[in-house]
Amino acid sequence: MRHMILLLVSLLLAAPLTIVAQPNSLLPVPRNMRMGEGATPLTLDSGTTVRVTRFRDARLDRAVARFVDRAEARIGVPFAVPGGPTATIVIEVTAAGQRVQGIDENESYSLHVNNERAFLKAPTVVGAIRGLETLLQLITGDEQRFYVPEVAIEDEPRFHWRGLLVDVGRHFMPVEQIKNTLDGMALVKLNVLHWHLSEDQGFRVESKRFPKLHQLGSDGSYYTQSELRDVVAYARDRGIRVVPEFDMPGHSTAWFVGYPQYASRPAPIAIRREWGGADAIFDPSREETYTFIDQFIGEMVAIFPDQYWHIGGDEVEAKHWNGNARITRWRRARGFANTAAVQAHFNRRLTTILRKHGRVMIGWDEVLHPQLPTQTVVQSWRGVNYLSEAVRKGHPGILSAPYYLDHIKPATDFYLADPLPAGTTLTAEQQALVLGGEACMWSEFVSEETTDSRLWPRLGAVAERLWSPQHVTDVPDMYRRLDVLAGRLEGMGLRVQSHTARMLRQLMPTGDIAPLETLLTVAQPPFFGQRLNGVSTNQLQPLTRIVDAARPDPSARWLVERLVRRVVQGPVDVAARDSLATLFARWRDNAPRVRALGTGTPLIAQSTPASDALARTSEIGLQAIGYLSRGERPPSEWLQMSMIELKGYEGPQGLLRVSIVSEIVKLLVILGGVVS
Repeated sequence: MRHMILLLVSLLLAAPLTIVAQPNSLLPVPRNMRMGEGATPLTLDSGTTVRVTRFRDARLDRAVARFVDRAEARIGVPFAVPGGPTATIVIEVTAAGQRVQGIDENESYSLHVNNERAFLKAPTVVGAIRGLETLLQLITGDEQRFYVPEVAIEDEPRFHWRGLLVDVGRHFMPVEQIKNTLDGMALVKLNVLHWHLSEDQGFRVESKRFPKLHQLGSDGSYYTQSELRDVVAYARDRGIRVVPEFDMPGHSTAWFVGYPQYASRPAPIAIRREWGGADAIFDPSREETYTFIDQFIGEMVAIFPDQYWHIGGDEVEAKHWNGNARITRWRRARGFANTAAVQAHFNRRLTTILRKHGRVMIGWDEVLHPQLPTQTVVQSWRGVNYLSEAVRKGHPGILSAPYYLDHIKPATDFYLADPLPAGTTLTAEQQALVLGGEACMWSEFVSEETTDSRLWPRLGAVAERLWSPQHVTDVPDMYRRLDVLAGRLEGMGLRVQSHTARMLRQLMPTGDIAPLETLLTVAQPPFFGQRLNGVSTNQLQPLTRIVDAARPDPSARWLVERLVRRVVQGPVDVAARDSLATLFARWRDNAPRVRALGTGTPLIAQSTPASDALARTSEIGLQAIGYLSRGERPPSEWLQMSMIELKGYEGPQGLLRVSIVSEIVKLLVILGGVVS
């Protein structure tokens, strides 16, 4: 099925309406790039040499060594390193850069390649790291050789903050998984790992000062301090900062399994297994609470050197404080009008503690309050309007609301969401407070085994939006390059393309899984919130079902969208109609095969509702194509009944969604003017 889709994609890309693709697959697109025309490219072979000039240090040496290893693996022969004055690849770095990489680290570089030499120049080691990733992506070949095309690039990021949140509180991710994610982030030039390390479901950090935090609050799954330092160093080697988040005052149940004296409710307190609100939050009325937090942060800042520290601050439920008579009396005695004022007091105390330890506070947008210190960074997650509100009040801001990867949105949605969209009403001074953006991968429904497929390749769309110029918005070319990115990541060991087949083999160790693979080219997990439809889940639920094998943005969804767009724009587009008919017939005829497999195990049977819905959706699509091909207007009763049936397939069908329902609706709309 994948080969059929790739063939159809190639036909689609050859169609008149397709935007001409760039002659390379760089992602993200550089700020300025000029490709050579007709010149002889730079050949890479066993005679290739690499030379570092001007400045060098151990971090740069390691970056160059990684580059050489990956380039050699790509071309299949070793380089003749090191190089002398006539080296093939010359890397010139001015200085080390900041001792602790900061938000204003210079990440710029230039890369000039001709038929004799590739010259990479950067003011800092981080800039060189970015340029080496670009050079690796430029390596291509033909039947005779590997080479780098002639090119001139001047590049720097549009935004300083280009991050990814990884939640390890709900489902723990081992160190190797975090490192693999960092490798992928470096490939697409992301520069912040926001590490969400505590949650109601788990406290994931070893504390030597307060050992019961990890001993009782983690189920035994936590990072030792040695492992934490190792990850921070690994990230720094790739030009990535690590910003820790320890959630408070809410989402903090796991803190109190070992230290209930700092909670708003009495012991005993257990790790929360269900998703949703906290079972306990911090007690803001006790001075001992702030002493505890101060001492904990004092221990952790030696591990996390970054200037920024995330305190969470979201979804603080008033019932926890209002239900405690002593806290209520304290609130009234202090003159706090409501729990929002209490949280503002708590956050001011945290700000003072963090300043003492040389850190700047970040909080989710619920921390916005008239009394919030202006240096506090506000991260918007409830809506893009909170970013504007924050910067208008003088706070630096980070945009996350459109970039929730766990919400199972297509890459297009991320790609076209801009922290500073054209036509923004923010002043120049306010725009300068927009630090950038951050994708979020919350882990209610993500495990170590499924993380790669949930992050990639869609995270590449976010990375490009935050690095590349604002005008880079070619969605078809973005999808073309995301497919290349997926292959690159798979080659680096991330389980992106192989995810679905691997998970299906867990469900069905023997037999033909092709019918299920065919289904999952078009069926996807439900959107966030729909996932619970008919099935209860919690932290103890294994994530090994058919829904966990599905891709968030299946390949056929985008293909059908493009083909339908062509038909809508030109109903006489025979090639597009025929391609759709081929796909629809394949999906219709696949349903009996899926149903037969489902008789062998209930986990496979969970795919039957979506497969049957896809078959009916495809049958309606085939009928619509038939009417279009004959130039006939269908009976109004057929249109109405088909539209009603399709609307029934818009939501989850069992544990899966049929991703193309809205596209079939579009065909019906052009057939009869039916308004959906």
